[in-house]
Amino acid sequence: MQQKMKSIKNSFAFISICACLFVLASATHDTTCGQSQHPDVINYQDFTLQFEDQFNKIEINTQYWNVSDNLIRTNQQFQIYTKENVKIKDDNLVLSAQYKPTTLEQKKYDYSGGYLDTTGSIGFKFQYGYAEARIKLPKLQFQDSSFPAFWALPHPAYNSRWPYSVEVDIMEYCNVCSGSDTNDYIYGANIYGNRQQYGDCRIWYRSTMKQITFTDYHLYGWFWTEKEMTFYIDGVAYYSYIFNDPSNNKSIGCPVVIPDKEFILIFDFAVIEKYAKPEHYKEPKEMYVDYVKVYSLNKK
Repeated sequence: MQQKMKSIKNSFAFISICACLFVLASATHDTTCGQSQHPDVINYQDFTLQFEDQFNKIEINTQYWNVSDNLIRTNQQFQIYTKENVKIKDDNLVLSAQYKPTTLEQKKYDYSGGYLDTTGSIGFKFQYGYAEARIKLPKLQFQDSSFPAFWALPHPAYNSRWPYSVEVDIMEYCNVCSGSDTNDYIYGANIYGNRQQYGDCRIWYRSTMKQITFTDYHLYGWFWTEKEMTFYIDGVAYYSYIFNDPSNNKSIGCPVVIPDKEFILIFDFAVIEKYAKPEHYKEPKEMYVDYVKVYSLNKK
């Protein structure tokens, strides 16, 4: 009997180890600490296409997209967004930043950038699913101020609380965002703040920073479910935020929050004030977007 119980106990131990290994093998990418439920590699058969733009028309589709002109996003914004920095070229959406002094309402802006979002006449917004864009980024110089991004805001996007409410950065590209390290990186970020719920704090959780061949086209993706969101490069996961994960930012004591609102998508090309140099913009810096797609997750 004792031998039989030992055999059963060993069997349970073996099953437990196998189950643990199976869970660990199911998702091996970095997270805020907990175990990710999102796949390491995107399987498109799990999704249904909900929205896409191939940018293969002569002009931008204003039914979906709103192109900003003479836009200052916040009082602290350094550059001005103008429509001349957003165009269709070679079947790509092209956003640029350039040194071009402009005066608006008696204030001078030395640099201009491009900005558009899915708040066109019909518009597009979504809650949960997988969003991706195929993007080619410009080559940056030493301490370059260029700051192109693919990101998302809750709808309606233009509310008085931004940027202190919620923001998801699917891809930001920067070489002055990592202290003394002057390499080029992309990263994703989860930004939110709610004084009533989390106390006096605004949370900015930035993913691990990734190096790739930026001047090639790459897919930058965001998989978003009720309890988790994960960032992908070329369909491969590299970082997840997991709901209420207590491991992050213990000194502040704020949990990881996953947004539960409808979001719009945004492309923009900004300029970072501290490092801006006219000589870096002898020609406009350009970000090429081949396409953008959004998928809903199939019910299982």
